[in-house]
Amino acid sequence: MESFRVERSSDFLKTRSNIERVQTTLDEDRRITLQELEERVGISKATLHSIITEDLEISKVIARWVPKVLSKKQKRERVRVSKELLSRYNAEEDFLDRIVTEDETGFHYYEPESNSQSEQWKRRDEPVPIKVKAENQQGREWQQYLGWEGIIHLDWLPEKTTINSDYYVDELKKLHQAIKRQMRGKLTRGVLLQHDNARPISDLAPSDYWLFGELKRPLRGKRFEDFKRLEYEI
Repeated sequence: MESFRVERSSDFLKTRSNIERVQTTLDEDRRITLQELEERVGISKATLHSIITEDLEISKVIARWVPKVLSKKQKRERVRVSKELLSRYNAEEDFLDRIVTEDETGFHYYEPESNSQSEQWKRRDEPVPIKVKAENQQGREWQQYLGWEGIIHLDWLPEKTTINSDYYVDELKKLHQAIKRQMRGKLTRGVLLQHDNARPISDLAPSDYWLFGELKRPLRGKRFEDFKRLEYEI
């Protein structure tokens, strides 16, 4: 019996002309969605996906956020501190329970775009697109202290105020009272305060990895006229 191959319906539409049209459209707008591409080119999503991934070998990626560059010395110090913390965790039974991390972040009256909004098409031989963290946006600074049990103390930095020694001493006094009220016995055992944004161990606070991101996610794309509306939304 003569063998035969069943052609996929998408194969009939994968002509050189259609492939070139898709490539031209993607080159013109790297952030175009499959739905928008379908409407513009007039080819089904299944065929478009086959052309993009198989014929053009293009994938969609999220722009990589570029933080401040650390020197080799700072990187080595990060490794040293991380190993020291791991060693203490293995040696001290209540090590994690005694840690209180200090961290702060800015909440702006408008956050431009999320990672998913910054997705764009990229060929294999092209570098990953980057985006720079937005600076100097109007908003308020949030400072919080986080323990094993959750947020212990938080405060909004007053407008036109910078964190100096007097302000920080006052915050530590508030933190002391908050721990005394909420976590009996922690002060007796000794609190281990981890300061975020203190070189070279910045960005090690757990809030950088889950808390701040989850708080800001619903705010993206919304514009707030003043601080009261922003605070209410949070």
